[in-house]
Amino acid sequence: MKEEVKGIPVRVALRCRPLVPKEINEGCQMCLSFVPEEPQVVVGTDKSFTYDFVFDPSAEQEEVFNTAVAPLIKGVFKGYNATVLAYGQTGSGKTYSMGGAYTAEQENEPTVGVIPRVIQLLFQEIDKKSDFEFTLKVSYLEIYNEEILDLLCPSREKAPQINIREDPKEGIKIVGLTEKTVLVALDTVSCLEQGNNCRTVASTAMNSQSSRSHAIFTISIEQRKKSDKNSSFRSKLHLVDLAGSERQKKTKAEGDRLKEGENN
Repeated sequence: MKEEVKGIPVRVALRCRPLVPKEINEGCQMCLSFVPEEPQVVVGTDKSFTYDFVFDPSAEQEEVFNTAVAPLIKGVFKGYNATVLAYGQTGSGKTYSMGGAYTAEQENEPTVGVIPRVIQLLFQEIDKKSDFEFTLKVSYLEIYNEEILDLLCPSREKAPQINIREDPKEGIKIVGLTEKTVLVALDTVSCLEQGNNCRTVASTAMNSQSSRSHAIFTISIEQRKKSDKNSSFRSKLHLVDLAGSERQKKTKAEGDRLKEGENN
């Protein structure tokens, strides 16, 4: 399923998680089947859907990353902007896939998600480009109940007012958001960890640690040829873990959870 949004190519990957213990205990059964060697999934017996990529429940994090995300990194070094969005119902595995709960202790585990893998690949590619100089900056924000929160601000209480503005040259800008310059992968991972620790999570009937906000981790890259200081270009990579799309009936939402669902 190849689409375009305002001329921008969009590719859609479907990842299907395995049944969780709660579902198994309740007697649930898998209702999906997968067409071998084809990016197609069948719901029940007769409803088939085709995507650019389809990953069945046995797919590992590395396979998902190498197939659907890693090719975007080459485009970033050519000056293209790129965005990876994780969208789905509460409990479907968005934060797991994106690495939105990553800690340094997980560095060598196969469960590491998209964002930490992007960071490692970016710096591996930078090391290969010895004829270029790079400046990298990262920001991390969450949108919770229609309010933008800076996940890298040292103190939420002293956080500056954050506004969304449109710049004629640079497009949409978020004014007041913390941007940290990073020199190595470890610096970038530290920013990811810091932001993850500040994210808004809560328990729902579908997920005991549900991410209740949209989170956007952005890496801004500026490249300059060492032999020609005037030849520089910039690109951005946005890595987005959206809040769960959910039915109030299934999550038994009320109070704060109900309000979050209405705003999301």
